[in-house]
Amino acid sequence: MTSSKEAILQELRDRTPKSGEYWEQSKGLVPGGLMSGARKMEPYPVYVERGKGAYTWDIDGNRYLDCAMSFGVHVLGHGPDAVLKALHEQCELGMSYGMPHTREVEFTRRLIESVPCAELAMVCNTGTESTMLAWRLMRAASNKPMIAKFEGCYHGWHDYAQWSVFAEPKTMGPEDRPNMSPGSAGIPDGAKSTVLVLPFNENAFRLIEEHAHELAGVAIEPVLGGGMLTVDKAFIQKLREVTQKAGVLLHFDEVITGFRLALGGCQEISGVLPDVATYGKIIGGGLPIGAVACSKEMVAIAQKTDDGFSAAGTFSGNPLTLSTGAAMLKYLQENRQIYADMMAKGEYLRNGFNEYCISNGYPFCMTGIGSMFQIHAKADLPVLARDLLGQDEDALTELQLHFRLNKVLLPWMHLAFFSAAHTQENIAEMLRAFKASVAGVMESRS
Repeated sequence: MTSSKEAILQELRDRTPKSGEYWEQSKGLVPGGLMSGARKMEPYPVYVERGKGAYTWDIDGNRYLDCAMSFGVHVLGHGPDAVLKALHEQCELGMSYGMPHTREVEFTRRLIESVPCAELAMVCNTGTESTMLAWRLMRAASNKPMIAKFEGCYHGWHDYAQWSVFAEPKTMGPEDRPNMSPGSAGIPDGAKSTVLVLPFNENAFRLIEEHAHELAGVAIEPVLGGGMLTVDKAFIQKLREVTQKAGVLLHFDEVITGFRLALGGCQEISGVLPDVATYGKIIGGGLPIGAVACSKEMVAIAQKTDDGFSAAGTFSGNPLTLSTGAAMLKYLQENRQIYADMMAKGEYLRNGFNEYCISNGYPFCMTGIGSMFQIHAKADLPVLARDLLGQDEDALTELQLHFRLNKVLLPWMHLAFFSAAHTQENIAEMLRAFKASVAGVMESRS
């Protein structure tokens, strides 16, 4: 197995010498060589030159079928014409004003029209900022200090959110009452006292009721980005009932799912309306953005507190982002049929992969929904974060190398997306590449 892996690594080095040169330079300039830890790969990252439609080209001229889509940003593929047109027009008018502009009105109107729970929207710059803002808003509106989150859910990298994002065998604690496990060094103990970690079972509802006097809100990813695990609709419905009865606000983190699974995201699919929802990725049309959507009443209550509710940002709502974002939302509103098409393609991909692995007795499977998917080194489909434990990490690492040999680009953690630009032929090509990659891993182990 070692010689096989080394041979693949060498072939990738031979294919990407320029990426290797830039990697060596970056290691001396950036901690760990990466602007984001999510971009790491072996033997080194792919340095991208350009992207168009369903494809990405690296600086060495290699073309990849892109299954990263900038971690879910590009629901229409790279460089959709309507979005590029809006960007070029705005560039001629100015890139940042620090003052209000008309695109603010168009963008927020389209966002509110699309999001079932929205009456007002606030714009920031990233998905992480959006959850920070939403949690502050819930604390202000309720005058209570704590936010509850579920084990396995990722709500950005800020101090309040980086707890128990992954199930860690040594620190995770019992299934009914997970321990608080920090996801990074440098998080102060004070942040821990404001967060409650919930399990994905009935005990969560008991904990919410017990802590209702101090819980401002409960946050949940309707689809867990880490693992592409879809939360059961009945669980979300029960969560809504329990939070309403307990007087606790409910936050849907739709940074990943928003405008990807449906125009109204998981709210539209589940029929459950949260009190507040957060967005990012897709709604910026390819540029950095975050947004919070909620009711008018919620903001009014928060603003009446002694200190008042406020948030600011030099680049929040900048004209470039809201121009591309408005163009993106307009296209999605006028072309809702893309969602049914992507749902069907996703089912084809997942069913084809899982049937192949089952029929061959290969210990791999694929989870996900719609245009979101992830491959796991497990024979049984995982449901919860703890089900992801015990995977063959070496097999996943080797699988990543085979993907690149087969000209398919996925992030190292296998979190993956396709877009409306991916044709049925592209999906079939992806499936062939995934099957060949799994077969390559299994052959090296035989």
